[in-house]
Amino acid sequence: MKLLNNKGSVLQVVLVTFMVMTFSLTVGLFMINQNTNHYQQIDLLMKQKNLEILLTKYYVESMQNDILLSDNFMDDHYSLSSMIDDLGTYYEITTTLTSEDMNYSFLLQIQTETFEVTKFEYLEG
Repeated sequence: MKLLNNKGSVLQVVLVTFMVMTFSLTVGLFMINQNTNHYQQIDLLMKQKNLEILLTKYYVESMQNDILLSDNFMDDHYSLSSMIDDLGTYYEITTTLTSEDMNYSFLLQIQTETFEVTKFEYLEG
């Protein structure tokens, strides 16, 4: 009669099960971390777009109600600088935004008679 050694095979099953669970947990945590970083980038992009829309609206309303002048604005979290050039039929506005999360500039051209935004582009550097 032959005796079977089940202790070794039970140990192997427990070891393989532990390795699979550890691998699954590691992959799951990695995916959660990647998704969190992705959502933070989307949130930052949405804040940036909202700020651009609000600034454009502010510039147009200032042109309609008053004269538009260059200005600097500093807060605890960001710094905003706008340089206004009156070129006759349109204003050319260069806006620079600096914060902990972002640092960029964009150029905006707004017609003086119709208040249409005719150009919007991001500037390098």
